[in-house]
Amino acid sequence: MLVQVGTRIAKDCAFRENANQNPNKYNDTEMNYNNTKKLAAALAAALMAAPLSRADDAPSRVNELVNLNFTSEYVTPRGMIVDNTGLTFQPLLLTLVNLYKADGFINSFDFDGGAWADFTSAGVSVNPPYGSHPKTDFVEIDPIAGLSTTFAKNFTLGVTYTAFGMQILDIGYSQHLETKLSFNDAPYLGAWALHPSLIFWQELAKKATDADLPYTINPGGARKGAKDADPNSSFYFDLGIDPSYTFKDGIKLEAPCRMLIPDERFYGDYYAASSFVGLWEIGTKATFPMKFMPAGFGHWNFFMGVKFMYFVDDNLVNLNQFNCVERPTRDTLQGYGGVSLFF
Repeated sequence: MLVQVGTRIAKDCAFRENANQNPNKYNDTEMNYNNTKKLAAALAAALMAAPLSRADDAPSRVNELVNLNFTSEYVTPRGMIVDNTGLTFQPLLLTLVNLYKADGFINSFDFDGGAWADFTSAGVSVNPPYGSHPKTDFVEIDPIAGLSTTFAKNFTLGVTYTAFGMQILDIGYSQHLETKLSFNDAPYLGAWALHPSLIFWQELAKKATDADLPYTINPGGARKGAKDADPNSSFYFDLGIDPSYTFKDGIKLEAPCRMLIPDERFYGDYYAASSFVGLWEIGTKATFPMKFMPAGFGHWNFFMGVKFMYFVDDNLVNLNQFNCVERPTRDTLQGYGGVSLFF
């Protein structure tokens, strides 16, 4: 159910063993799950940026990313408030493999695979309804697999498969496919670059939200004239930018923001007519290089930030009454922080 890093970051950091560059630029990884593919593309770009003067100088084409994120609540990129009590721990492990690189129009092909998980200190009900016993600290496990290509130097197109393995409320697994196009505009706008991205996100099997739950509980309670009160698999578009500034000492500040535009079936119309915009999100993030870590132990960073999410679609607002908040909810504020390692 579930938490995005531009290619310009990774291209700056091509490997400390091969260049005197700031190790902070390896990492930009507050990992809400929808950021996974962006991060994988960015770090894959780092592989092709390294100099290749001799075969024994060549950087590895296989790398690992470990991200340990602690957050005040678990809110999916689609606005589902899964847990907002206690402390949430979200580890991520990704293997990044560069399959091809060249100087032509097609610059690289890359593979990434791994898993993301969510744990909570407060416990969430294994079976419905919310709050019932028994409870579990293990909320979710998501396998990830994707391919991406960088072309014309500054464009990256990626396709990622995910499955959300929910361990709570008898939800089970849902499957999805994300197609993402990102553009590195730093060569043109410099410090004012926006790093825009466009995502097309498709549900393949089962819903990634609880949009079908109100109809299941009360088929006769849908609003008059509802066409998608019991919605099937659907899709949405996600538009985002991530302006940032990196200081000379490697500290980086970001102001990511995004807008989700759903298909009318994504949240359904059980409560109200669907909205053109489903939700919007703004945030700030700071990343600090952990320069005290010894050379040879990978590239470490500490990150922290906050983000605010506002739910525009009235159906989404009402759906959260079936989640941990147990009432219609219009917005949420989340704080997070953690440590990441790239080697």
